[in-house]
Amino acid sequence: MRVIIFTLLIMLTLTVTGNKGITKQDKPYGGILVWGTRNKPTIINPLFTTSSVSMSLLDLIFNRLVRIGSKGEIEPDLAESWDISSDGLVYTFYLRKGVRFHDGVECTADDVKFTYESVINPKNNSPFNSLFESVNDFKVIDKYTFQIILKKPSSPFIYRLVREITPKHILEGADLRNCNFNFHPIGTGPFRFKEWGKDNQIILEYNPGYYEGRPYLDRIIVKVYPDSRDLWTGLMRGEVDYATFIEREDYEVIRDDPAFKAYAFPVDIYYALFYNLDDPLLTDKRIREAIAYGIDRKALIEKVAYGYGMECVGPFYPKSLGFNPEVLPFEYNPQKSLELLREAGWKDKDNDGILEKRGEELELRVLVDTRSEIYQRIIMAIRQQLQQIGIKVKVILYDNEDMLTEEFLKNLRVQAHLKLFMAGRADDIEEEWYSKYKRGGKLWVYEDEEVNKLFELGEISQDKKKRQEIYQKINQLIYEKQPAAFLYFPFVFHVVSAKLANTNEYFTLSMPTYTMKDWYMRDKIESKYFK
Repeated sequence: MRVIIFTLLIMLTLTVTGNKGITKQDKPYGGILVWGTRNKPTIINPLFTTSSVSMSLLDLIFNRLVRIGSKGEIEPDLAESWDISSDGLVYTFYLRKGVRFHDGVECTADDVKFTYESVINPKNNSPFNSLFESVNDFKVIDKYTFQIILKKPSSPFIYRLVREITPKHILEGADLRNCNFNFHPIGTGPFRFKEWGKDNQIILEYNPGYYEGRPYLDRIIVKVYPDSRDLWTGLMRGEVDYATFIEREDYEVIRDDPAFKAYAFPVDIYYALFYNLDDPLLTDKRIREAIAYGIDRKALIEKVAYGYGMECVGPFYPKSLGFNPEVLPFEYNPQKSLELLREAGWKDKDNDGILEKRGEELELRVLVDTRSEIYQRIIMAIRQQLQQIGIKVKVILYDNEDMLTEEFLKNLRVQAHLKLFMAGRADDIEEEWYSKYKRGGKLWVYEDEEVNKLFELGEISQDKKKRQEIYQKINQLIYEKQPAAFLYFPFVFHVVSAKLANTNEYFTLSMPTYTMKDWYMRDKIESKYFK
């Protein structure tokens, strides 16, 4: 009886208090986490890695100057503090002393400078080069003080510093694209690389000298599965403890299973129909508003995303700095759509359900990527909804970006593009909605001088409240002008074994992988008490 009561008390402490009743001294060390993934690892080098499970492993093997926490805010990492000059041009970082790479060599300001200079060196062709275009100089002030001087103020710049720091003593003079380091990385992070074995299995082991204290887990093993079905089977067999981006159907099976903890939340990307505003039809704002009133976004979420979606009201993610709660979504109002279309001169003269004007039918020609099943489901639903207000949707399919030449777009008179947009930080928003943004890949450029000026003000403002007002104004202006039909934010689904505790901080929008250092095994808590 005493054992049963004690077990219940432990479970109550873990469950009701959210682990707050467990002290650091109580948490047990030991255990192996098996991480299942469908994404084969690529090279593990912070200067080049952009995809696959390797991106997440960077956060375990390396540290950054600053990092992004669970709430999406910048927090200290290798830099324990920093100053920004009053003019916003000089950033001075004060590094932690005694932080060592996994080979025992201390990490200093020279390593930080080497990392950033390697990124901007044109011969390395790093995909992160453009993040530092605003930098005038990197300086080592002393062993533990590092300084960055900008060409012009940039309030989002500190987010661009979330790059893992590499060891100068190993990589200086090496062929960075082809060196052994890419498959045997050495960092300062909570876990050390141990092995890259058969079938792309990767093993990490705890770093006993980690500056925040050793992780609770002994090892993390990454196992690669050929597809989502095999990964699901591995999860069900108990071969896997943790898997991200599982299928919705699998999430619904597992969410009420006490053997697992399942997570579902909307991500900071959204679906939208992006308009070609040079098209004669779409230059008329009434047409764009009629489409907005004619799309039932709630029904779209139910039909296409099975209820797992969040309505989108402009280019900012809810709870982000620029999200404006006073901007209300266009209600679903087909009657209002018809009034606007009639006002614009469109009428159904032959009673076939499609509006006409000057002998031409009202048609919206939408570009859709056939490689995405979700795009196809979205456009089918939209086509049905717009048909109800007299708009014919013509779907133009493509299966690779090379097809999207100027001639292709012009000959087929493409008017809109169904696509995903980023909605996280200001940098993400600028990429699509600031016309002076240099990065390519946009089919059409959104030109709005007022929005441009606001982005420029937001870039240089050092006052967070002022930036919030600026970005909220951008949110309002863009949504009012409807340069796109904003649809919804999709959900993602993740699962972890219930035997792992302290996982909630990781399963957030930011998903900071470094927080795995704080995961521990519940069964070891119980075994510790019963010894």
